Amino acid sequence: MIPPDPSPLAQAPAERHAPIPGWLTGLGLVLAFWAGGYLFLYSGGFRGDVYDPGQITWGPVSTGPVAPPDPKVIGKRLYTANCAQCHQATGLGQAGVYPPLAGVDWVTGSKHRLISILHHGLAGAITINGQLYNNNMPAWGDGAPVPLKDEQIAAILTYIRSEWGNKAEPVSTEEVALIRAATKDRKQPWSEKELLALPSDLPPAPAAK
Repeated sequence: MIPPDPSPLAQAPAERHAPIPGWLTGLGLVLAFWAGGYLFLYSGGFRGDVYDPGQITWGPVSTGPVAPPDPKVIGKRLYTANCAQCHQATGLGQAGVYPPLAGVDWVTGSKHRLISILHHGLAGAITINGQLYNNNMPAWGDGAPVPLKDEQIAAILTYIRSEWGNKAEPVSTEEVALIRAATKDRKQPWSEKELLALPSDLPPAPAAK
């Protein structure tokens, strides 16, 4: 009879492999499925040029002229950011506080007066559609802390003259620039009396030098 080997190696327990828990296997499958879906959606078809900044579309690249941005779209964004807080997104204003812009002759009528208001603002009482308003409107042109550019003012005015049922012709950047040049020395906002005294038509463009 052979006595048992007293050495530590002989007495060490044999190594056994426990089975992988089912929940861990399931989690691995879920992660693998998610990773595959992510790659499928965001790999760009594993194209070599997918991250090329000059690659705008995967289709044929157009060589034609780029269409200019729609002034009404730009005007709506600028109006929402700068004007809607008072005049509201509906253009109806706030009764007795801020005047409406929808169905108002001050908006759809004389461009001269409307552009002038945007450039230098309005102070004092003004009657609109038979209702009196007496809140000041800030300047958005040269007198503003951050003046809007001519094309931005033109876009806002084009938007409000054609929105909410208004049907008036657009305002061009050149027309806004004309009023800016004609009133460049003005420092104070307009009053209703001054605005009504302005001619309805735009002033003539300066003669080319």
